[in-house]
Amino acid sequence: MIRPREIGTALAVAVLLAVPSWPRAEDVVRLSQTISTDAQVADEKGFFKAHGIRIQWTGKQAHGPAVLVTVAAGENDFAGTVTSAVFLARARGSKLKVVSAQTVSSRKVPLFRYLVKDNGPLRGDAKDFIGRKVVAQPATITWYPLAVFLKRGGVDPSEVEFVNLGSPLASEQALKEGKVDAISTSEFAPPGSKLTAEGGYHYLAGIDDFDVLGVKQIGGWATREDFIRDHPDVVRRFVAALSEAAVWGNAHPVEAQEILDRLNEVPRDQWKYYRWRPVEGDLKVDPKSIEGWARILEDFGQIPVGSVHPEDVYTNAFADAVSKGQ
Repeated sequence: MIRPREIGTALAVAVLLAVPSWPRAEDVVRLSQTISTDAQVADEKGFFKAHGIRIQWTGKQAHGPAVLVTVAAGENDFAGTVTSAVFLARARGSKLKVVSAQTVSSRKVPLFRYLVKDNGPLRGDAKDFIGRKVVAQPATITWYPLAVFLKRGGVDPSEVEFVNLGSPLASEQALKEGKVDAISTSEFAPPGSKLTAEGGYHYLAGIDDFDVLGVKQIGGWATREDFIRDHPDVVRRFVAALSEAAVWGNAHPVEAQEILDRLNEVPRDQWKYYRWRPVEGDLKVDPKSIEGWARILEDFGQIPVGSVHPEDVYTNAFADAVSKGQ
C-alpha cells in the first residue's frame, strides 16, 4: 500500500509505465564505488546495459554521510548507504530518499558483530567494557549495537573509548597487538573472517546489530527527491537492474564475489576471506526497520524527536513496480 506522501511518486511511475517504450540512448548514472557491491555486479553482468543505463564510476568516498553529501551536491546520482545516514541528512535539510533496500541483517547473519581475543578481558557483560578500547566509529552502524547494549546494561557509552582506524588491516593489527580490546567487523570480509579462520578469536554472543537493535534492513540506495521527480523512468530501471543482480548474485555467490574481488583489486591470496552477502531480490524497503532507525536516532539525540517522519525517508513505488514486472 502506497502512503499518502508517496502519491506524487506513484503517479509519476504510473504515468510513465503507460507510455509505450521506444529505442533510446543509454542514460548515464553516476555512482561511487562505496557500498556498491550489488551495483558493481549489475554493471559487470550487463543488467544496467539491458535496462538502458550506463554507469559512470566516480571513485570511492567515505562510508555513511560522506557519500550522501556527494548525492545531495549533485556529484553522484545514487548512493548505497545506511538508513541512519539518510535520516541525518534529511534532518539537516537534504531531500534524500531511499528507493530500494540493500543491506539486510538477520539473527543468523547479522551485519556487524564484535570480535575479541579468546583470552581477552571481554566476556559479554556491559560492565566489562568500561575503560576498554573498541574499534567502532561513533554514530554509525559499527557503533550503535554496542552503544545500545551498554545503555541497557547501565553503562554510559562515554565510559568506553571508541577508536576509528583507517583500514581493516589496521584494525586487525590493533587487536592482535592488544592495542584495542574489540573490533566491530563483519563475518563476510576481513578482518573478521580472516581472524576467525586463523583461530584464537571469537565474536561476543548476542551483541550484534540484529539482536540488539532489532532492525532487519540496515541500508539501501538513496537519491534526491528532485532526481526522482525529473527521472522516474531512470530510477525504475536502476532498481530493476539492482533486483536482477541481487537474484543472480544469490544464485551464484562464488562468481559474484569473484567479480567484486577483481573490481576492488583485492589481492588474490585474500579472496578466500571474502564471501557474497545475500541480498533480497525484491528490494522493498521494510517500514518497521525505518521506524526502528527513527527511534534509535531520537533516543541518542542524533535527530530531534519528530523532526524526520519515517514515511519521508523512503518510497517503495519503484520496487513495487519492479516486483510486478512493470
